[in-house]
Order: sequence, then C-alpha cells, then structure tokens
Amino acid sequence: MSTEQLFPLLTEENEAELERFIRVLKKVWPMKARHREHLKYDIRDMSRGLTSERSERKTDYMSEAKFQSPYLHYFLPWNLFRMSRLFSGLELDIPDGGDVVDLGSGPLTAVLALWMSRPHLRERKLNFTCMDRAPKAMQTGLKIFQQIAGKDSPWRIKTVKAAFTDRINRKADLIIVANALNELDWSGRVARPQAEKLTKHLINSAKDTGRILLIETGVRLTGRVIAEMRSQMMDNGFKPIAPCPHVEECPMPALSQSSPWCHFNFSVKGAPQWLHDLSAESKLDKDNVSMNFLYLSGKGSKAWGGVRVISQPFRLHGGMGQYACSHKGLTLIDYGRQRPLEPGQLFAPEWPAKPKIDLKSKAIILPYKG
Repeated sequence: MSTEQLFPLLTEENEAELERFIRVLKKVWPMKARHREHLKYDIRDMSRGLTSERSERKTDYMSEAKFQSPYLHYFLPWNLFRMSRLFSGLELDIPDGGDVVDLGSGPLTAVLALWMSRPHLRERKLNFTCMDRAPKAMQTGLKIFQQIAGKDSPWRIKTVKAAFTDRINRKADLIIVANALNELDWSGRVARPQAEKLTKHLINSAKDTGRILLIETGVRLTGRVIAEMRSQMMDNGFKPIAPCPHVEECPMPALSQSSPWCHFNFSVKGAPQWLHDLSAESKLDKDNVSMNFLYLSGKGSKAWGGVRVISQPFRLHGGMGQYACSHKGLTLIDYGRQRPLEPGQLFAPEWPAKPKIDLKSKAIILPYKG
C-alpha cells in the first residue's frame, strides 16, 4: 500500500543549515559570557510565559529586550526545525517573481525555514512582505537571513510594522501566518467573529491562484482556532490542500477538554546537537515536537478518499492503533500486529463492507491492510 509522508526527515543539507545557525546567531546577536550563563534561566522563564503564565504576557512581548536572546537561541531554532519538516512535505512551488506575505513574522521564522528547506526556490526572484508589530524582531531576522543566504540572494524582503489585519498592498501567491493566531483573543463569543474577520482579510489579500498557510504550535487552543478558521475559510470558498483529506466537517475540532483535536507529533531526529544541549541545559529536553496547521487554496486538493494518520500509535486489543481523519469522520486504524504508520502519512484505505464503531471514541474502525 503506497503512502504519502507529510513530515519527511530533513535532508543532510537542511540539517547542516540548522547546525550552522548557531554560528550565524553569534555574529548577528553576540552575547557576553554572563548573559550566556544566564540564558538557560531566561529560556525557562520565557517558556512559562508562553504556556502556564500566558494570560500575564504582554501583547507586544517580542519588542522587549529581555525576550530577544531566549527567543533567538531556543524558540526560533525549534520553530525552524518544525517548519522545515512541514515545508519539506508540502507542495510549495512559488512562481518566479511571486509575492509572499508573512503575517506576524517575528524574526522572519517562516522565511528562514523556507530558505533552509526548499533549495529549489533559492534562485527565484521572490518578493516577501513581512508584517509584525515588533520591528526589532524583524530587523534581527533580516540580518540572520542576509548571513545565511548571502548578499546576492534574489529574494527581496520588505519589513512592515503593522497589526494583523492592516491592509496588504499587493495580492499574494502565498500568505503564511505562523505562530501568530494564538496571540489573538479566541475566548467565548469572540472566536467566530474573529475567524470571520481574519478569513475575509486573508482571502481578499490572496491572488485568485493564491494559497494560505496557517501554522500553530500544536496545543488544544490552537487546534480549536485552526478548526474555526477551516470552517470560515470553506464558507468563503477556500478548501484544504492539507492536512485534511476531505471537505467534510472537521472530526477533531477541539470543542471540549475531552474531545479530539487535530495536531501532529513527530520526532526531533535531525535537530542540531547544540539545540539539544541547550534544551537539556534549560531543563526543557525534547524527544518530539508538536504542530497543527492548515494549507488552503481556492481549488483545494482532489478528494480521492485518502486517510490521514493523526495521532501517535497506542496499544489496542493487544496490537496497535492510531487515530486518523477521513471523509467518514474520526477514524481508528486497527493495525493488529503490523507496524503503525507515522503521524501525517496519507494512505488509500480498504474499508470493510460494514465498519464497526469504537465504543470509547465513537470513531469508525478501519482494519489496516498494509
């Protein structure tokens, strides 16, 4: 049975780019020895601020000097790793002379990851408009890009201090919104109007053939946000390219603390050793990373009945199982004694004539025939 992998392992070249990132960072953002010694504590503090203490975080925290070093040394490289894995598995063939808009750009994370992971785009004349409320972060990202790509890169990058829904002057071939939606208010009755407003802004800013890529960090909140955005995007004529293998209602919309939510965990194989060492030093070791995302266009992808693997494998009836997404709804793959697939893989199923329903999850059971 043939499968399609959504998060392929990094190429040797991509791994090398991430490995040398720390050397580039030392040139762009040199640190005194005492600041380097304190970095692990700053990373830990910032991690708390982005998770358990996020309600106390200032809206424009990326403008504050104390957050710059921990973000650049820890959060930025891990995001580069995540996005490199994703970009390697997506069709991202931006045309020569194409326009890319990066909303909530921060230190140009998406632009850097795109350059690292898609070498076939490096010689094309691409025009990037990076928009964020924190111009210092974007300027630092621009310096990093210039060090990595060299002064002769044909990519033209314009940074603009702007709020999320400020007007975009040129319609885009690709709009990227990475790790930015979670910065907005999605509480209670605000969520749907927020999604409606953002959807109209994004679609109106894209060319007729343009695509929109939403990327988030893989927590339940962003699972709900992505599901809400998917619903609004589809109501306004945009359809999923990935990860959704269908245009039916989302079976994993994160409606409650106990309901399923669409996100992917994958291994950290290929992440640079210096980043593993810094993570361990900060007591934030990782053996996997999480992500949720949505990639859309006016046409979407051709629906052919594929099944997308979502969860990590787990024990099931003495064998192994995995949750997945299909046009039939939430799907439970029963592998029996066979080896499970990787999260993100898409495969052609062989449905039984009368599928059974899992009593616990209400998922439709799909026996895997590899």
